Formats: sequence, C-alpha cells, structure tokens
Amino acid sequence: MSTITGEQAAAGEVTSPNRLWQSIKKFLALSPALVWIFVLVLLPNIFLILYSVWENDLGTISQNWTLDNYSSLFQSEVFKTLLKRTLIISLVSTTIATLIAYPLAYVVVTKFGRYKTIAALLIIIPLWVSYLMRVFAWKIILGEEGVLNGMLMSLGITDKPSEAFLYSTTTVIVALTYVAIPYIFLSTYTALDRIPRHYYEASSDCGASPWGTFRNVIWPLSRPGVAVGFAIGFVLTFGDYVTPAMVGGLEGTMLGSIVLQEFGNANNWPMGAGIGVVIAGAGLLVLAVVSLFTRLDARIE
Repeated sequence: MSTITGEQAAAGEVTSPNRLWQSIKKFLALSPALVWIFVLVLLPNIFLILYSVWENDLGTISQNWTLDNYSSLFQSEVFKTLLKRTLIISLVSTTIATLIAYPLAYVVVTKFGRYKTIAALLIIIPLWVSYLMRVFAWKIILGEEGVLNGMLMSLGITDKPSEAFLYSTTTVIVALTYVAIPYIFLSTYTALDRIPRHYYEASSDCGASPWGTFRNVIWPLSRPGVAVGFAIGFVLTFGDYVTPAMVGGLEGTMLGSIVLQEFGNANNWPMGAGIGVVIAGAGLLVLAVVSLFTRLDARIE
C-alpha cells in the first residue's frame, strides 16, 4: 500500500496554487479579447433583440414587451418581397463570386510558385480600400457620365449616355460580387495552399489526369474552405445596405436599406431592430449549415 510522503504533499500544495495562478494568468491574457467581444459584439446584439420586442408609439419607444413587430413583418407583402429579393441577390452574387474566386485561387496556388503570396496580396488589395469607396467606384464606372458610357459613346455604339447600367438589381449583383470576391478568395486560397504539394505528384504518379487529380484530391480537400468563403460572402451581401443605397435605386432595394430607413427617417427603431434580427438570424443559420456541412464532410472523408 503506497503512502504519500511529506515531500509529495508539499509538492502537491505548491502545484495547486501554481495551477490556479496559471489559470488566472490565462484568463487575464484573454480578458481584453473577451471584453472586446462583449462590448462590440454581444452587447449590441442584446440591445438589438430588446429593441425588437419593444413598442413604437408614434416615434416614442415604449418598453412594453411585444411580438407585434415580428408579426407585422411576416404579414407584410412588402417585407416578403424584399426578403425574397435579398435572398436571390445574395445567393446569385455569392455564387458568381465563388465561381470567380475559386479558379483564381487555384491558379495562384498552383502556377505562381514562390510568387503566390505576392499575387494573393494583389488580389485582396481591395480589402485595404474603404468599403464606401469601392462601391462608389462602380457608380463612377456605370453612371451616365461614367467610364462605360463614355467608352460606348466613343466607339459609336450609343449616341447619348444610357441610364440602364445604374440603379437596377443587376448593378447591385455586379457590385456585391466584386465586394465578395476578395473574402471568398482568401478563404479558398488558404484551403488550397494547405494541401501538400506531394499530393499532386502522388496522384499524377498513380496515372490520374489533371482533371482526375482535381476531382478526387484537390476539390474534396478544399471544399471546407470554399464553404466557409461562401458563408462569409453570403452573410456580407445579405446584410449589405451601402451597395443597394448607392447603386441599386428602387429596383435594387434590399432588407439592409429598409433597416437604415426604419432607424432613420421612419424613426421606428423597434421595427428596424426586428428586421436586423431577421438578417442576423439568417446569417447565423447559414453559418450553422456550413459548420454542419464541414463536419459531415470531414467524417465522410
């Protein structure tokens, strides 16, 4: 029968405070990040949910709990139309952005060798520019006095500036696709870059064609990164209000634009908060689906 000596007991007494102190140090190290998350992420969302269940009495917020804001939303044909339009615009723009970003990332990873980092940085440079400026650039390009109209007139294709290029659903899709590409590219590039180079060589040595290597090796291993990029792009475009406000016009109005209107001119904060909760819920749902997909995909593989 073993016994605990005095030295072992003393060591245990020393070890226990040390472990406690180590835990305290880890918590202190994490505390700035935790405070940042609470103040800038959790707290605003808590207030958003609270406002969404309060009443609006002729512009005055009454802290009486109610679900009338949500019932009014889902009974409104205007809201249903905008929700459908927002979903379609987000899905289309994110899908197009993914179809552009994936081949771009694949070429950068496989063809640029030691210069791939420089090439990737050049592609994500738009992320360093103000979001507002990136969207405004499309207004300059597609406007009546814009670059596209000027080029068409100089080529003799049109006699006068066309208004068809701006303030439409198509314009919003084009602008949102451009906005989403760098984010999806970054996620896809990271996933592709993590695939060891000898996987390509081993597949080729086994007699696989380049297409066979891509289909059986590269695509399965890069799918999680593509899914994450798609989720980021969808969440980004679904909640966007700057792009439809600047280049969408009435035809390109999305839910984010209505949130801005409700918090602004309409002075109906509870309704705006309700729409904001719906947008946030849709984003969380997409993230949950992507998380489930990546886990199932990892188990299958």
